[in-house]
Amino acid sequence: MSRNPGAIRGGNRHLLAAMLFAILAPGLSLAVPPKYFAITEPRLDTGSGSIIVKLGIGCDNVLGLFEMLKDGASVELIIDARIERLRSWWTNVTVVEQRLVSSLQHNPLTREFAMLMPGGAQPLLDKNLDRLLDATWSKFSINFGPLSVLDGEDAGAQYQIVLALRMEHAKVPPWLEKNFAFWSRNVLDPEVVTVPFAP
Repeated sequence: MSRNPGAIRGGNRHLLAAMLFAILAPGLSLAVPPKYFAITEPRLDTGSGSIIVKLGIGCDNVLGLFEMLKDGASVELIIDARIERLRSWWTNVTVVEQRLVSSLQHNPLTREFAMLMPGGAQPLLDKNLDRLLDATWSKFSINFGPLSVLDGEDAGAQYQIVLALRMEHAKVPPWLEKNFAFWSRNVLDPEVVTVPFAP
């Protein structure tokens, strides 16, 4: 009887994957986890005398995020935002920078999702995740302060706004507490958004 070694190796790979999933995620939902950011085109607003960037932030699979949160995950959206003065032959100069952190988790007792926005004193609560995201991350606003932060810069200088986005686990997910070797802090692949800016 002839054998197909490739088929045997392929079968072993599938068996190993199934065993690994059984070890790492007992009882975990089979929903596909999110992987990428879904970001709307940033809009720059200086009409009020301040430098404000508005954009919508989401992910490629809200259902997957929903299931992760329901299974006990707690995530943080982290944005490292800065204004750079562009230079042709040298590294760009950072003029203003800030870090914004927003946390999201689910309370199984109240069945509510809790979103804490940057600078917020109390989390926003809603049992509907889509509605909560639509009221928060989908209408994200980043204020760099008044245009006067650029005073003293070279006349006619060109700038760009850089937004480095990450979504991370705020803590080790319950289904991986005993399997740190297989744990990645990133929930979504990091992404960088740039917005040209001429004051």
